[in-house]
Amino acid sequence: MKRSAVLAGLLLAACSGEPSESDMRSLVETHTRRTLESQGRGGFKQFEAFRKQGCVDNQSKKPGARQPGQYDCYYAATFAAQAGRQPLTVNGKGRFTRTDKGLAFEDLGAQPR
Repeated sequence: MKRSAVLAGLLLAACSGEPSESDMRSLVETHTRRTLESQGRGGFKQFEAFRKQGCVDNQSKKPGARQPGQYDCYYAATFAAQAGRQPLTVNGKGRFTRTDKGLAFEDLGAQPR
C-alpha cells in the first residue's frame, strides 16, 4: 500500500510540469559550462551544491509570450572554491519550458549572495 502511494505521488509530481531539482541542475550546469567556455574560462564541470528554491507558473502579460508548461524558477548554485578563495554561491532565476524536444532553459540572471 505504501509503495503505491509513493508511486502515485511521484507520478503527480511529474505531471505537474514543474521541473525537478535534478532537471534544473543539469540544464543550468550545461548552460554555465558553455558560457564559461565561450569566454575562454573552461574547466567548469559541475556545481559543488545546487538547490531548487521554487518555481512559479509564468504568467506573462505580453501577447504570445505565455506558453503552457513554462515556469520561472529560482535556485542557489555553489561553485567550488578556487585556490585561496571561498566557494561562491549565486542566486539565479531561469525560465524552464517544456517542449516536444524536452525541457529548455533560458537564463534570467544570477546574483552573488
